[in-house]
Amino acid sequence: MAEIASYRLSLRGKPIGTHVLSTSLRGRLVFLEAKLILQGQLGNVTITQRSKSHRFQFHSLSFQEDTLARGENRSFTVNFDQDTGLIRAHKSGNDVATVPYTLPFLDPLGLLYAIRQLSPEQEHWRVPMLGKDVVVDRIGTSSIETTLGTRQAYEYQLYPGGSYLYVDTQPPHPILMLSQRIEGQVLDALLVRMDEEADQPQQEQRGRNKQRGRKRRFQRNRN
Repeated sequence: MAEIASYRLSLRGKPIGTHVLSTSLRGRLVFLEAKLILQGQLGNVTITQRSKSHRFQFHSLSFQEDTLARGENRSFTVNFDQDTGLIRAHKSGNDVATVPYTLPFLDPLGLLYAIRQLSPEQEHWRVPMLGKDVVVDRIGTSSIETTLGTRQAYEYQLYPGGSYLYVDTQPPHPILMLSQRIEGQVLDALLVRMDEEADQPQQEQRGRNKQRGRKRRFQRNRN
C-alpha cells in the first residue's frame, strides 16, 4: 500500500496551494513522490519530485524534479550509481555533470523520510547532501492542531535555512507540519488528510498497459 499525505499550503495564514506526498515501501527500497501546486503570491507553479532511496540505510539512488511554470519548463535528474562510483546530474537540455560518489548522499524527499525514522533519543544529525550538509536538531515536543485532531509532535530544526519540521510521535510518524522560508517569507504546509491506496510496482503496471494495448489492437483487427 502507498501512504498518501495531503497538505494545505499557507502564507501568513492565507491558502496558496497544496502539497501531496506519496510513500511506497518495496522491499529494501522506498519510493517517494511529491506534487506541490502553488497559486497566488508566489506565482503559479507546479513542482513534481520523485525519489528512490534505500529504506533502511536512507542513501539516495535517484532523484528527479520537474518544474512547470508559466512559459517555462525545467527538469533536473540525479542518479547515484554505486557500481561506477559516480553521481550523474542532468538538467534541462544537454547540461550534464558528474561528481565522485564518496558519501551516502540524501535527496530532499529522502531526507524527509529519514527524519521520520529517527529515534527520539537522537537529537543531532548531520546529513550529507549534494552541495552542502544539512544539520537536523531535535529541539523539543509540540502540540500541533490538524484536521485529524491535536497531535504531539517531535520538533526539528534544519540548517542551513532554518526550516522547522513537526513529526507525529505516534506511528507511522507522519509529518504534521513543515515551515520553511521561501523568498524571505514563511511557507507553512499543514497536514489535512491521510490516505492509503493500492500500490502497483512500475514493471507490473507497464506489463498491464502492454496487455491492454494488445487487447485493443486485437479488438480493432476483429472489427
